[in-house]
Amino acid sequence: MADLRPIIPSFVVQEEGSRKVLVYLDIPELKVKRSFPNFTKQIPLNGEQRTLNFQNQSFTFTLSVQAKNNETKIYSLSVARLPSEIQPERCSIKYQRRGCWITLIKLERMNWMNRICDDLAPGLETQENDNQSTEVSAPVEERQLRDTNMPPPFNLVPLAPPPPRQPSTTLNNQT
Repeated sequence: MADLRPIIPSFVVQEEGSRKVLVYLDIPELKVKRSFPNFTKQIPLNGEQRTLNFQNQSFTFTLSVQAKNNETKIYSLSVARLPSEIQPERCSIKYQRRGCWITLIKLERMNWMNRICDDLAPGLETQENDNQSTEVSAPVEERQLRDTNMPPPFNLVPLAPPPPRQPSTTLNNQT
C-alpha cells in the first residue's frame, strides 16, 4: 500500500527584477514530455497536477507523481502568506525534468528577499495540510539546476531547511 502523505518539496526562491519572483520546487522523480500542439511547453509525463491555485497573497500547489515500482508520491506546497500581493491571473508554472518553476508576478514593486530572509520577519508562511506530516520532505541533493533558459541565479535563497542528517556509523575492525 502506498504512503499518500504529501511531501513538502525542497524549494528555493529567486527574485528577478522588481516585479517577478521565481520559486523552484525540487521533485526528483518528475519526468516531462513536450506537449501537443505547443512543443516548447513541457508537461508532466509521470505526474498529474492536482492543484495550482494563486490567490492575492498566497498560493497552493499539489502534484502526484508515479515513482519507481508504481509508487505514487504526492508533492504539496501551500504558502499561506506572501510578503505582498501578487497578480494571480499572471502567475504561472513551468515543468522541467526533476522539478518545476512557479512564477509569481508582484502587484507592486518591492523587494521580497529582505522580508523573506530577515530573522525578525515571518518569511514565507507555509501552511500544512491537516493530514500532512512535517517529517516528510523531499530528499536534498546537491546538483546544478538544468533545463532552464534562465541565467544562473545570484540570489537563490533556500526556504525549506534540509532534513537533519543521521550520523553515519562505521564498524571498526580491530583485532
